[in-house]
Order: sequence, then structure tokens, then C-alpha cells
Amino acid sequence: MADTVWVVRHGQRRDSVDPEWDARADRVHDPPLTDLGRWAAWRTGRRFVESGVEFDAVYASPFLRTAETAEEIARETGNEVLLEPGLGEHRNADWFDAEPEVVAPERLAEWFDPVELRHDPLVVPEFPESHSEAMDRAGETARRLVAETEGTVLFVGHGLTVGGVVKGLVGSADGVAAPLCGLSLLVRDGGDWRLVFSGDTSHLDD
Repeated sequence: MADTVWVVRHGQRRDSVDPEWDARADRVHDPPLTDLGRWAAWRTGRRFVESGVEFDAVYASPFLRTAETAEEIARETGNEVLLEPGLGEHRNADWFDAEPEVVAPERLAEWFDPVELRHDPLVVPEFPESHSEAMDRAGETARRLVAETEGTVLFVGHGLTVGGVVKGLVGSADGVAAPLCGLSLLVRDGGDWRLVFSGDTSHLDD
């Protein structure tokens, strides 16, 4: 079983700064990162390298912004990236009219060299889902992934992912913060998990 888990939220997304995004996007709910978002993701990867953190596995939500964030990190750390839909965005009926359309995994693997398709999804989200259902889904995903992975694991996801992973492992989301490219660290302490810190963005101060 894994003994250390890092969780990272994706970087800044294009639609948050582009007022014309909805009018011209092919996939309205699956925007890429901005240049700033890619820089922040790269800085996150450098943070891991400079602090000597090595990963035995990296899993990412299959949305474009999370795949791009994971790619920037993995290019620095030298890891491959495995896609896991259970780490994906909250299927909130207030945000989406139907299951959000995303880039096919095969295309992501073509676009981003670190992405590999050798992982079979463990949890497939359903639409719609309440906030508590989404949290439980992300938590179940985290428990299943750490059960089958040794060492240190990185999850790259969304704000919901951060809270769901922490709650799923620790039992509570107290103390969780999820700024863009913020880092959260959990460690196994005997038979239990402990949240060391959450929402650290000190690597973005440069």
C-alpha cells in the first residue's frame, strides 16, 4: 500500500480569463490551461524535483486542464501519467446539462508523451451527482488507488478531488484548501492517514 499521497489541483483554466470561451469552444466544459496555468504546473513539478520528492505513480483526472497540469509536472519528475476518471470533476447539475464532454484518452496520450493508457479505470462518475456523492466517489477512488500502489503517489485533479481524497483517507475534510496548483500532503501513520498540510502554493512565489 502507498504510504505517502500528494494531491495537486490543476492550474488556471482558459475559460476563467477568456470571456469569449463559451462562444467558440469545441468542448465548453473542458478548457485547457492558460499560459500562467502551465507555468504554475511546471513550477509545481520543479518544486517536487528541487525538494527531492519522487513518485512511484501519478494519476490524473482525464479533463484537459488536469492532464496538462500532470504533463508539466511529469516532464520534470520523469513519471508517466495514468488517467483515472474517479478523480474527475464534480458532475454538478447546476454546472452541466449532461455528462461533460472531454478529450478522448487516446487523444490525450497522443498529445502528451507522459500519458499512458495501461490503467483500467477504477471508478466511473455518474451524472448528475451531489456534492457529497462526488466527495465519496473521489474518496473511494483514492482508497482503491493507494491500496494497489506502493510508496509515494501523486493525484492531479480538481478542487473537489482535493477534498474528496483527504476525506476518503483521513475521514474528514477539515483543514483542506485547494488553490490552483496548491499542494496537499497526506502520510500514513500506522493504520491511519494524517493530513500534514493543504493548499501550499509557496512554490509559485518566484
